[in-house]
Amino acid sequence: MNRRNQLRALGRACLTLGLAALAAACLPACGMTLSYTVDEDMLQRLPKASRRSVYQAETIVTIAIDAKGAVKRKIDNTIREDDRLEAKISEAKDRRGKASGDQVAKIDLEIRMLRAKLDYNDAFVDHQRTVLKLSDLELLLARAQFELAKAQLIKKHSIQGDMAVEDFEGQVKDIQARVAEFRKDVDEEAADLKEEENRWLEAKKAYFAAIGESSKGWWTEQ
Repeated sequence: MNRRNQLRALGRACLTLGLAALAAACLPACGMTLSYTVDEDMLQRLPKASRRSVYQAETIVTIAIDAKGAVKRKIDNTIREDDRLEAKISEAKDRRGKASGDQVAKIDLEIRMLRAKLDYNDAFVDHQRTVLKLSDLELLLARAQFELAKAQLIKKHSIQGDMAVEDFEGQVKDIQARVAEFRKDVDEEAADLKEEENRWLEAKKAYFAAIGESSKGWWTEQ
């Protein structure tokens, strides 16, 4: 199995995972767990109105889960597009075998364009997998911020006098630093991805120029 097919098979496997299960299982599996958390029974000892306010902080966790889901969908959609591109390349090769004259050269440019898009898609999926790792860290950060909000509220209401809020604050700062550092890698990859995209766009422009049409506004499958 070549690298492209391996990526595609891995992507299809990801489709079988629910987002909720992924959020619950992935972080511990990746070694990304929180050192400081607040027991649920402590929250139950808080005034009901206070509990409502702290759970509003859980919104940041929900947003982080949604963001991770959006990255997964990008990967899944790109892998599905690769299947369509492979089919179009196969169909173009069949047409080439029956073509003659300048039609052969045009079909060669079409195949070159489609292959360039496949190369771009491979780079895009690789990049999105890096973004997915960043999403894991951002989800961990959101959970740490949620735990901090709970710890601060418990401290405020003197539910547990020795609650070390400073530990929760340090946990958040540590993960924030990790997120900022990892985001640099994501930005560097994004610059490399742009170069791959430009190669695809150049091939696309050459093909549509050869058939006498503008590539502006056209999608790759066309």
